[in-house]
Amino acid sequence: MFLKFLIAMLLWSTLGTAYGAVRSEYEVKAAFLYNFTRFITWSEPSEEMTGLTICVFGRNPFGDVLQQLNGRVSQGRALKLDFPASLQEIDRCQVLFVGADKARALAEITDFAHARQILTISEIPDFVEEGGIIGYVKEGNVIRFEINLLAAQKSGLQINSRLLELALRVIR
Repeated sequence: MFLKFLIAMLLWSTLGTAYGAVRSEYEVKAAFLYNFTRFITWSEPSEEMTGLTICVFGRNPFGDVLQQLNGRVSQGRALKLDFPASLQEIDRCQVLFVGADKARALAEITDFAHARQILTISEIPDFVEEGGIIGYVKEGNVIRFEINLLAAQKSGLQINSRLLELALRVIR
């Protein structure tokens, strides 16, 4: 329990330096999204993959909050934001936030993304049960997350054990 607290403080300290005072739900989710990139290893990074593209596919609930991540560095790679309009355009993403309006096409999106080593994240209810890798969960006013480790492994992604320890639930 104490270890989890220390790790959570580490994650939040990064958040604090990036955003000052955290206020909104989507500021917290954006900070988590950034920190997820720090604890994921892509097993076959291409030589062209000098940056890390974070995409929002579908409705963008973050507003301008994600713009603060544009240009930040994670694992030595500059972050870049993108907003693909079609499934084929997500091919250029390494991290994909799936908007709630895409829930009906979720199976097609996760299959496409996982075949291309793309980390999928969403706030769609039961996202991890439906094949997504990281799903946000809201418990009262607290934002937590669940991880589908099987989907991550199927995608060729490795998730650091420290991140797994912080997850509300891990599907193994």
